[in-house]
Amino acid sequence: MRKTILSIAMLLGITQFNSYAQTIYDGELFSNTELTGTARFVGMGGALGALGADISTMSTNPAGIGMYRSNDVNFTLGYQHNEVKSDYIGNTMKASKNRIGMNTAGLVISNRFGGSSPVKFVNVGFNYRRLTDFNRNKKMEGLLNMAPDGVVSITHFMDKQANGILDNGVDIAHEINEGYGIYDNYRIGWLAGLGYEGRLIERDDKGYFSYLPQPFAKFFSEERGGIDSYDFNVSMNVSDRFFFGLTIGAYDLDYRKLTYYDEDYDYGEYGLIETRSETSGSGFDFKFGAIIRPFERSPFRIGLAVHTPVFYKLTHYTGAYMESDIYADRDEVGMEGAEIIESDRYTAEDLDGRDFAFDYKLRTPWKYNISLGHNIGSYLALGLEYEYQDFPSMKFSYDGQGGGGINFINSTRSMLKDVHTFKLGAEYRIVPEFAFRLGYNIQTASFKDAAYKDIPLNSTITDVQFTNHNKARNTFTMGLGYTGKVFYTDLAFKFDFYKSQFKPFDDLELEWTELKTNKSQILLTMGIRL
Repeated sequence: MRKTILSIAMLLGITQFNSYAQTIYDGELFSNTELTGTARFVGMGGALGALGADISTMSTNPAGIGMYRSNDVNFTLGYQHNEVKSDYIGNTMKASKNRIGMNTAGLVISNRFGGSSPVKFVNVGFNYRRLTDFNRNKKMEGLLNMAPDGVVSITHFMDKQANGILDNGVDIAHEINEGYGIYDNYRIGWLAGLGYEGRLIERDDKGYFSYLPQPFAKFFSEERGGIDSYDFNVSMNVSDRFFFGLTIGAYDLDYRKLTYYDEDYDYGEYGLIETRSETSGSGFDFKFGAIIRPFERSPFRIGLAVHTPVFYKLTHYTGAYMESDIYADRDEVGMEGAEIIESDRYTAEDLDGRDFAFDYKLRTPWKYNISLGHNIGSYLALGLEYEYQDFPSMKFSYDGQGGGGINFINSTRSMLKDVHTFKLGAEYRIVPEFAFRLGYNIQTASFKDAAYKDIPLNSTITDVQFTNHNKARNTFTMGLGYTGKVFYTDLAFKFDFYKSQFKPFDDLELEWTELKTNKSQILLTMGIRL
């Protein structure tokens, strides 16, 4: 059989007003962070905001570095296993991804002040941290459920987009007949253009339509990359009761995604869409923190911290490929001898000399942190922490609009929720040299149940799938530590698990694919204190 093949080179989003390729799902992905840090920090569930004296606290409560009384240098290696299980109305699949790499590396230089000054120490520090890791794979497949009004298919998403464009006075068929391209035309959405060129949707005197048979769908995605943070800290100890700190954070973001979505119809027909996208760039933020020991003779401490948004400047690349094998006469589907459509190949050469650079800005939510810490003798440390983020306040903006936001992107109140994170941690010293640690985190859901991927009619987006993280994330940790006179080493194990819901495209009648994500991580920290 002949096949209709359409391909586009790796492109950048079109620069006209509404063809931007970002959604709240990008914003949530780049704003949500994991429990990461040294093995001691992770082993105690990150609940060290008021306890301090760990390099990783400069990224949660900068005042924690002010509690150092000696110099410190350390690094952390990590191994992680990320597994995603999917269940689409009884069809179960599993996809996993492993990674080994550097998780942290940092140092603290402690400066003691003598004399009668109330300032006892002024410390400076630097820390590299793997803030977020995107490495994961995802699969789902199954015969798409029937709807009361007929078949559920991505082709209906395509014809809905095409008819929306038509309502705005733009006809894809007319544009093609007049010799105008699709993929460099800011008035036409790429998915609708691919569908029309591949004969997944057709045009009649009433508009665009599709009535393909009930499809068997297959989806696969690979996500790679991460966010690396570089923290620069200055902090001080005042009278051994008040500790203050400032951290300036620099961020390097690299996110790459490859998706395949395939619908197999009856009689050997099919439509395959492959999308490649990449987002990269940098950002910065400021973190302010304080720790107070309210009772002079008590080790009980209260910590407070405020993190400004991360101000990202990012560049987005996207590209798509489609392959289809569709009969020309829809009334003859399934009849032997039906003609097979053949259309011209659309190649990257048609795009030579064009500038598709697409830059945008993202402002993540503010973050507020309050923590409590207490020591019982020299053998037990307890930490409790609460963190709040206003996710609906995140915002995209574009230089082409003088820094203004885009309405369809920034209407986050109906999609996102405030996120609350609770952290518990404990460290028990069996003997002064050896410690055992436990920790627990729970983070509330960031998406509302009714959230969906809002895509403009003329968008360059073709990876229209979305995952709603509408269930709480639970994290359990444990760890061991050895502390010598100079050398120390810590080992930690972290287990994350959470449930979410996935759709390969937005359709109210499409059943959700239930996802279960399990992420295991082992961390080893080695360091020297002088």
